[in-house]
Amino acid sequence: METGFMDRLLLAQTTIDYDVDRRSEEGLIGRLLASDRTRVVIVDNGLVAVPKRFGSVTPAALDCTADPAAPRPDAEAPVGTVRLATVSAADVRSEEHRPGALFVYLGLDREVGPSAQPVPYLALDITRAVDEPRNAAVGADHELGRSAVTFSQRALRDFDWVELRSFAPCASTRDAGLATSAVAICAWHSQQRFCPACGAPVRPALAGWAQACTNPTDADRLLFPRIEPAVITAIVDDEERILLQHNTAWRERFYSVSAGFVEAGESLEHAVRREAHEEVGVELDEVCYLGSQPWPFPASIMLGFRAHARTAEVAVDHEEVAAARWFTREDLARAVASGEVELPGRASIARHMIENWYGGEIG
Repeated sequence: METGFMDRLLLAQTTIDYDVDRRSEEGLIGRLLASDRTRVVIVDNGLVAVPKRFGSVTPAALDCTADPAAPRPDAEAPVGTVRLATVSAADVRSEEHRPGALFVYLGLDREVGPSAQPVPYLALDITRAVDEPRNAAVGADHELGRSAVTFSQRALRDFDWVELRSFAPCASTRDAGLATSAVAICAWHSQQRFCPACGAPVRPALAGWAQACTNPTDADRLLFPRIEPAVITAIVDDEERILLQHNTAWRERFYSVSAGFVEAGESLEHAVRREAHEEVGVELDEVCYLGSQPWPFPASIMLGFRAHARTAEVAVDHEEVAAARWFTREDLARAVASGEVELPGRASIARHMIENWYGGEIG
């Protein structure tokens, strides 16, 4: 692994102690909800809650839900720190037994000072807990009567909701780590509601980090999150140029490095070489591991490599990849400055790899 590569890689940092040993404790979620120390992170449809900053409008600079290739143009990046809108356990105790509400124990924040006790963190996913119609959640309390409005409904109105890839560059290490774990595990629960072996409904287990099959004939079956490994590679030639490609599914001018999912039974190194050959027709020799980044969109982990190109002639497939170009550092700086090329967002390992090759921030 290249020294220092992981030090500033967003989504890959956390200060939270996962406290794994406690996940099997019976009634852990209820005890944490009874504690005044517990703080709760709120998730809805893969978005995390942050304090209101711009009235009733979610800041456009933090909205990248319609853009799978990259968060937002860097010119729209928010200035300063954006923090999670955590709430107390007392605020959400009423949700513990509400149908559709999901609690997950995220772990302990031990970096709260030498004399302070560690702070437990929960995630609450309200995606399926908000009664339809959802627009009722944004009405004034007096329209429904405050007692008739659930916490989940009020949360939709009282917080701004932002996408993780846009939140991470503006967040503290603690908040980014909490949000990454919360989004990843809640997305898995949202997508897997039935046992893949027998089709019976599942219920949360191990403080939200697993699922138990409800089939009485298969009561011991535990299910764990599926993580899909993908390799991502900065390809460099003898002249220290980097190869960037434009995929057919991406917006105009967007360029990034080679990436693809690992096939069943395939080594990571073979996947790196195969993707380079299939997508851009380049043969590789030396392949070096750089580091990894969780990428819960919805369930990947990105395994980063730097590879040396044995051949420099580019031949794109025109199906997945529309174009590919070699860039010197000067070429890329000019292309980004002129708007000819747009790079991945700052939360991505792709951007981190490109800037690691470049020797600093670009743009």
